[in-house]
Amino acid sequence: MDDATVMVIVGTRRFHDPACPLLKGVGDGGVESTTLGEAEKAGLSSCSVCLNDVAP
Repeated sequence: MDDATVMVIVGTRRFHDPACPLLKGVGDGGVESTTLGEAEKAGLSSCSVCLNDVAP
């Protein structure tokens, strides 16, 4: 599961499922992709909308 792809809106500290509704409207330049493991290692939190049950 650590290699699952998650998305991070540039300048924020939360990661999102690629289908998260909060990503809609953010331009491609405003979103970066990473793995779940890397996001957790960086201290990012899961999105309460889309990933509440995925990450600890």
